Amino acid sequence: MKMSQPELVAGLYRKMERVYRHWGIVDEELPAQYPLVLLQGVGRTEFYGLTERLPGLRTDVRTRKLELKLAWATYRRRRAVVHDWVQSMNVWMRAYFQGTDWMALVRRVPGRLESYGRWWSVAMGALSLWKAMEKEPPMGNPGWPMDLGCDRTVEQFAAVIREFERAREAIRPAVMEWKLARAALRRAQREAAALLMAYGHGVRARLGNKGLLVRTIPKVWPGRKRA
Repeated sequence: MKMSQPELVAGLYRKMERVYRHWGIVDEELPAQYPLVLLQGVGRTEFYGLTERLPGLRTDVRTRKLELKLAWATYRRRRAVVHDWVQSMNVWMRAYFQGTDWMALVRRVPGRLESYGRWWSVAMGALSLWKAMEKEPPMGNPGWPMDLGCDRTVEQFAAVIREFERAREAIRPAVMEWKLARAALRRAQREAAALLMAYGHGVRARLGNKGLLVRTIPKVWPGRKRA
């Protein structure tokens, strides 16, 4: 069974370091004006530059992934705050306005796993209901003005929803940055893997199939395990 490129990519940085050191010895054996060059003019210097870039690319992927996780954590935290406000308002409405026309506008609190669109719609509906009741206060009702505790106001509720919106909007660019960082790493890994696979062929093409340098070409493919 043919081994796959991901097996070559495993331990890629260490393999590239070994090849880079071996390449230096090979170039010492070759004429200075004709050093070993692989695939589209890639020499030892360019190979070293790619080797040095890999750790930074991996770090960038980890950083972007952490930022994405933080964006989701912020979104879930903001959603929990929205849940608290909507739940408190629904409880208050059921306590004081059961059987009134206002109750027809009260919507069920979404489940935690429901979509952002569902949460936003319910929150905006609750905000619109509160604003409508502010505009036409229910006269003679002992439950008015609305008291959700901690002196909450309709303006504060609107601010809570805006924070929820911003938290959701921050997720998309975080996803994009993570995907771009991952794509850059994979592109560099593919390039490095191609160079590693071509290195042995390049050395043999210049030095032949015999000699110490040919026998000591760094092994880049993992060894096969016996059953």
